[in-house]
Amino acid sequence: MNINWSVLVPGPGGLPIPTYGDYGGPGYSNGHVLSSPDQPVDYSAPSVDPLDALFRFHDMAYDSPSTLVRAEGDLALIQGIEELSSGHLSPEESLYAGAAIVFGIQQLTLVNDHPELLSQPQLLAAASTSVHDIQYGLTHLEPADAIGIHAWLAATGDAALADLLPMG
Repeated sequence: MNINWSVLVPGPGGLPIPTYGDYGGPGYSNGHVLSSPDQPVDYSAPSVDPLDALFRFHDMAYDSPSTLVRAEGDLALIQGIEELSSGHLSPEESLYAGAAIVFGIQQLTLVNDHPELLSQPQLLAAASTSVHDIQYGLTHLEPADAIGIHAWLAATGDAALADLLPMG
């Protein structure tokens, strides 16, 4: 199980989100929650799978102070996930990958302010991949992930949504 349901980091709007592997999640790198955005990161931990390798590469792009370099890292993350999604991702990988695409789009367009890097057809393709990945992940949840997502949603105040999801 690579989604760390009990290791939460603040996501967009302060929503606590689970981390993934050793590099997935804002402010989470090399298996550690960072104490500040400027904290130096040691990238010595190997990625746990190809999705985590994309997150590792994305983290390295975020070492740059340049919003263009960061936005290019966001684009590489989105495109890398789309490529992985064309193969077979496990339900767990698929769920997190779909959410990561949404995060990457938000970072690229709003936070790093380079929407020109993502054309409208690319945006639509990425959104479609995201929806597909999330749907696949939710409809094929492994029991441990079903328990994790239910606990996470209940802890974030979305208990009603948690009740709508299958328990695996």
